[in-house]
Amino acid sequence: MRPNLDILTRKEREMKPLDRMELSRRQFIGGSALVSAGLLLGSSTLPFLHGCSYSSDWKGISFPKLALTNFKLFDGVHDKLDEGQAVLVEGGVIKDIGRMADLSASTNYKVVDLKGCTLMPGLIDNHVHITVPQMGKVNVNFFRQMEQQIVNNFRSCVMSGVTTVRDVGGFPGKVQKYRALADTNQIPGPRVISSLSPIAAKKDEKLGPPERAPYFTNPVTKWLLGGNYAERPQTVEEVREACERMVSLGAQLLKTLYQEQSYSYHPRLLPNHSDESYRAILAIGRKHGLKCALHEPFVSGFKKGVDLGFNTLEHMPMDDLIPEIYVERFMEQGMAIMPTMMAYGDMFEEEKILGFIAAQGSECLVPEAVKQISDKLKESQAQQGLSAEQRKSLIFDRQYIKDKYPNIVKNLQLLYRKGATVGVGTDLGGVFAGIFGRYTDELKRYTAAGVSNFDAIRMATAVNAKILGMEGKIGTIKKGAYADLIAVRGNPLGDIQALDTVDLVMKGGVFMKPEKSMPA
Repeated sequence: MRPNLDILTRKEREMKPLDRMELSRRQFIGGSALVSAGLLLGSSTLPFLHGCSYSSDWKGISFPKLALTNFKLFDGVHDKLDEGQAVLVEGGVIKDIGRMADLSASTNYKVVDLKGCTLMPGLIDNHVHITVPQMGKVNVNFFRQMEQQIVNNFRSCVMSGVTTVRDVGGFPGKVQKYRALADTNQIPGPRVISSLSPIAAKKDEKLGPPERAPYFTNPVTKWLLGGNYAERPQTVEEVREACERMVSLGAQLLKTLYQEQSYSYHPRLLPNHSDESYRAILAIGRKHGLKCALHEPFVSGFKKGVDLGFNTLEHMPMDDLIPEIYVERFMEQGMAIMPTMMAYGDMFEEEKILGFIAAQGSECLVPEAVKQISDKLKESQAQQGLSAEQRKSLIFDRQYIKDKYPNIVKNLQLLYRKGATVGVGTDLGGVFAGIFGRYTDELKRYTAAGVSNFDAIRMATAVNAKILGMEGKIGTIKKGAYADLIAVRGNPLGDIQALDTVDLVMKGGVFMKPEKSMPA
């Protein structure tokens, strides 16, 4: 089925986000061509897309009825692996779960033997920028390779086991285009819940956060990029108009930012919206039934988000420890936070990222992205020799971020100990080292900080689903949920590194990464 790449119809725009998701799922299930019965004879091996590029005839693999067997089950809720179960998949959802002998409806189901692997819900990344093309310098190669890099982002994301992402900033036209392609499985990718362009600040010609995201008025540039990465309204009325525009284009949440200074020992002071403008964003979110997210990398922003009543806070404060009174209020108000620890840690662990690029960069990055990211990492390494005077020009001061990183760890430990709602987001695409396909690096930072393997994985599945308002649909393996499933070797509850190798990925009952890659 060809996707509709135009903006949503008026009827679809008026739908709640979950209703829009269900419409998309039904359109795909109803319109996708199923693999012919002849392909099922003699072998259960399914074809698999290799490499980052895709052809226009790529299709996810789907079957009318599937019975998954011979696995250890992690359901996203309980701190154990259950054995001897079977999962029936039909129409893109989990039809039933139970002992195979007890599932009377299991006849005529295609049986898939998972060979003792751990079956678990698809992972959820609640903070990405999936249509950012991993290149900051705009040149001829940027435009030549931009579209392929976005496809690579989608593919690398889902092949690492991430079946749903919450995109909190991107070019609206690109988000619409590639979200539609992924929804109809014309490219391999996760389902995308997006804010489209964040509602950023501007005062005269001075840009608020994100500092490096310009605001284009040239229609040709906007057409090529698919709009502006960030809207830049200045008055309260302009803020309202920008929010309504994002909603009309299909935004499923609203995102804004509060950051008083740059990440540096010699900070640049940044303009932010007025409290009246922030309240206007929240009011429009309530009007349309959308949650509102606030970027806040410092304690002042955490306080601002709590005082104003945002639904989620993005990034863990790095400059100091969060006052416990604000932690208590955060919890009382039912708020959640996405720490994005790797977004900070990657800034001073350049060798690690350069090693990843050397080993896997050609699979996930176009050549220009490899060059630009590598150059940027080497520039960051060179900061180690800068004088205090030279540091004054920096927006991202490597040493500042490295010195402040322990505060991020302590704040995560504080919130975790108190029982606050902590989700998982990576900020992949949002920082120069944020290469897609590295989701488990974020979970490893959680466990290194003292979060149990079970809690880290639960945050990545059931907790993230609840933050999205999609509990019962994704993030758990239960009857009636979307068939978003992954299989890994080993026991991730005992060893988080088991998530580094994902052998099977299914999104909405469709194989993104089929069982050909399962162990023999």
